[in-house]
Amino acid sequence: MLAASCLAVIIPFELFLLSYAILGPAHYLTEISWLNGRHFFTLKKYDFLLIAAVVVITVLFKLPNANLIFYTFGLSFILLVVKGPVNRLLAFILLIAAGYFLLTHNIFRTIFGMYIPTLIHVYIFTGAFMLLGALKDKIVSGYIAFFVFLLCPVLLCLLFTGYHTGPTAWAISNYGDFGRLNSTTLCNPSLNVYTNNASIILTRLIAFAYTYHYLNWFSKTRVINWHRISITRAAIIGLVWAASIALYFYNYRLGIKWLFILSLGHVILEFPLNHRSFIGIGRQLKSKVNSSFVQ
Repeated sequence: MLAASCLAVIIPFELFLLSYAILGPAHYLTEISWLNGRHFFTLKKYDFLLIAAVVVITVLFKLPNANLIFYTFGLSFILLVVKGPVNRLLAFILLIAAGYFLLTHNIFRTIFGMYIPTLIHVYIFTGAFMLLGALKDKIVSGYIAFFVFLLCPVLLCLLFTGYHTGPTAWAISNYGDFGRLNSTTLCNPSLNVYTNNASIILTRLIAFAYTYHYLNWFSKTRVINWHRISITRAAIIGLVWAASIALYFYNYRLGIKWLFILSLGHVILEFPLNHRSFIGIGRQLKSKVNSSFVQ
């Protein structure tokens, strides 16, 4: 975390782009493989096919990404907490109705279309995994790690705010696809993301969140055992990862288009696990509160 923070101060744009191109594909491929081995953490073995069906329908009807994320995020929660096909169907109908009204508002379209697949996914959901692990394992180091995880973005906003290394020409030519995250967050569509002080600080946060999101996944290898796969699958993942990196450095924007489906897919397929994490946090906190009252 500290290393990612330091690099985010020095080379925010370059760090984000390199992490996204090098660590990103490896994370998407290995996590989808790991989720598949655990039936995507849904209650029933083939529940994930219902999520996939919603994805196909939204694509066929050419609905915006905000609709896709809203319905798959909501359906993932329904599949975890609602039992029985009739109850699930009724809950999903209510979800569709809610989406019809909520997604007419720009704030909800922005949250589901932009922030959940990006910053909420890489920071909020990562923090939830860390907090749940600390609560379950009851190890001091877990709480310290979570505290540092919360502290790093604060320090990135407060320290060395006057220090800026101008982005390289390579970074400027390739960050354009992500610049909307800066301009939307700072409510300035004409923002120069490379020279504006607030934009540079925001890019530090983005670079840190993405880089540590990927590093945290690979640092937990022996904890979640995503590496326990067949040699054939490992070889396929390795080849696709190497080809993806080569494509990114040949033409970064072409690389983004190539891996867009994979990137968005891993976000959607992780939703059931995200919901389980927050449910688990609630249960752990409730248990601690109850035990404190008993004592």
